[in-house]
Amino acid sequence: MPATKHYNENAERFVSQYESLTFEDVHGTCLEWIPRPGSNVLDIGAGSGRDAAWFAKRGDNVVAVEPSDEMRRRACSLHHANNIRWLSDSLPDLSHVYRLGLTYDLIILSAVWMHVPSSHRERSLRKLTALLAPNGRIVLSLRLGVPDIVREMHAVSLSEIVSMSRQFGLRVLHSDESEDRLGRSDVRWCSVVLGLPDDGLGTLPLLRSLVLRDEKSSTYKIALLRILARIADVAGGAARHESEFVTVPLGLVALFWLRMYKPLVENGLPQMPRSRNGTGPGFVTPNFASLRAVSGPELRVGAVFAGDTAIALHRSLSEVSQLIRVMPAGHIFWPASDRLIFEVSTRRRAATPSRLCIDHAFLWSFGELRIPTEIWQALSHYNVWIEPVLLAEWVRLMCVYAGQDAGTVRERAYELLAWGDPIRDTRIARDAVERLRSAGKSVFCVWSGMRLREQFEVDHCFPFSAWPCDDLWNLMPTTKRINLEKSNRLVTGELLLSAGDRIAEWWHDAYLNSSIEGVTRFFSEAAQTLPLEPQNAVAANVLNAMNLQRIRLHRDQGLVEWSPAIRPGPSS
Repeated sequence: MPATKHYNENAERFVSQYESLTFEDVHGTCLEWIPRPGSNVLDIGAGSGRDAAWFAKRGDNVVAVEPSDEMRRRACSLHHANNIRWLSDSLPDLSHVYRLGLTYDLIILSAVWMHVPSSHRERSLRKLTALLAPNGRIVLSLRLGVPDIVREMHAVSLSEIVSMSRQFGLRVLHSDESEDRLGRSDVRWCSVVLGLPDDGLGTLPLLRSLVLRDEKSSTYKIALLRILARIADVAGGAARHESEFVTVPLGLVALFWLRMYKPLVENGLPQMPRSRNGTGPGFVTPNFASLRAVSGPELRVGAVFAGDTAIALHRSLSEVSQLIRVMPAGHIFWPASDRLIFEVSTRRRAATPSRLCIDHAFLWSFGELRIPTEIWQALSHYNVWIEPVLLAEWVRLMCVYAGQDAGTVRERAYELLAWGDPIRDTRIARDAVERLRSAGKSVFCVWSGMRLREQFEVDHCFPFSAWPCDDLWNLMPTTKRINLEKSNRLVTGELLLSAGDRIAEWWHDAYLNSSIEGVTRFFSEAAQTLPLEPQNAVAANVLNAMNLQRIRLHRDQGLVEWSPAIRPGPSS
């Protein structure tokens, strides 16, 4: 949003003006459309923080966006709350907001829309719609009257909003006009509530069309969609959010491709029609064959390979990357169009190393794949419904290709297509506890603060049954009683915040102060699975990213929250 210079220079006056009115004064006619407490709220152009504070007080998770540094500084000071996350961002891009990976039950733009030039409004509304949760709402207050040129305002109207909303499946649920609450005779306000019945941009029907109706001569298209859904679901931290796209490292797509196809190819399940004169998948080269001894779960971020295996893996990933660019990404188009949905750019293969670590830099070295934001959002939040459709279609295709052997293929297909989530393994954390205690250092239960005795447990902060993840940052030492009490429930945001110092101390002692390899693995895993910028990989930011992932798991999977029956205290 423009006009930040004027707001920076006059912040004190504007803060005083905004704080002279209550939330109810400004948005009273829209109260019935406000979602229930405990919702995710995005406040764009948060100003003095008045509205953000109102939502925070009733228990919502609030992301408050304010591009004026001086306004944001004063708002943070005036309305300090742990459940408000302040961001410097602006329409139409909202790049930092998109990086969080959240969807919102309510997006509020109070006295903001008139600052958005008309040429940017369609794009802005499109971006906002993609951020809405199912049945989400957008509340706008439109400033009617002569625009204030000094503050870089532009004319707005209800008719424009109504017309634009239809393009994105939004419905106008409510609108009303009112006098200016500050007594200005030349200004009137129109409050508008827009509603979203489903994912909002027709993305789910589009994906269903690609999966169920698109012509396929191999399983490649299904494989690519499943891989992207997997990355969005379990490795979203590896993505880079841009204006209209989410970009993922092509090396990660290729890595998941190998992991998905290896058991199918090695067990002889057909991936294309037999009429192709006996030719097999294009990525099945001598380099692919040389990886037979490598299991699927070994193909993960943080893994290290050496010698001939490192050479074969590097070359095979390069070959797969090139294949993905040509087929299938080169054959997936928008409906009734010759425009590609997924854009892929590859890089010239670097010198083949004799030792490689699958880390952030390595995965990006193969190139990148760009996913339209609305498709990424659908894959992120609806994978629980999307993936079963993809698996069923993949099995159907293999049965068609197998002909008379379809019955045998069906029996094995689902078993071999299983992703192979990590086997629950807490040994590295247990070994760290024993190592620290052998060195005479006390270790504490991160959730209760109690010193661990002879018997202890290692807890998955985010329940393994709901989100299988054995990353180092997710393994927490606990007492046996606390681990039993927590079970498969999700820690509350308040508990995660209060336990932050103990968690950071545990990470430092167990992993970050032990070896370079431990540090590399810890932050590589965190950067892949959490909404964390690799260049900002420090313990405090990992904790912040964990809370964002906690909100997402609570929202998308409906996990029951938990905090210990005893009040967490200081380490003792």
